[in-house]
Amino acid sequence: MRNLLAPLVLLAPGLLLAGEPKAASPSATPEFKAPVRLMAGEKFLGEGRYYPSPVFRDMNGDGKLDVVVGDLRGHLTIALRTGRAMEFAAETDLLGDDGKALDFSNW
Repeated sequence: MRNLLAPLVLLAPGLLLAGEPKAASPSATPEFKAPVRLMAGEKFLGEGRYYPSPVFRDMNGDGKLDVVVGDLRGHLTIALRTGRAMEFAAETDLLGDDGKALDFSNW
């Protein structure tokens, strides 16, 4: 029984020193910039799709963050980053190892 209580004894002093958590200052209101619609080629990213959900990921190993977009239906596309900041090539289907478009067919 004595060995089972040893970890509790070691943790207790740390809990006493930690004190009460402090609340954030009420005047610290977060500020957000206006939303920006990203372009992929000549179209808006995810245009015409239900609930497009983008995520940034380097998909081709060039060190630039590309955009992968999934939608409610389960369709996945990719827009590769071009040489300029926040400019992307036109969206194309994200392909699996078999060369077919990845589509999770949620409907």
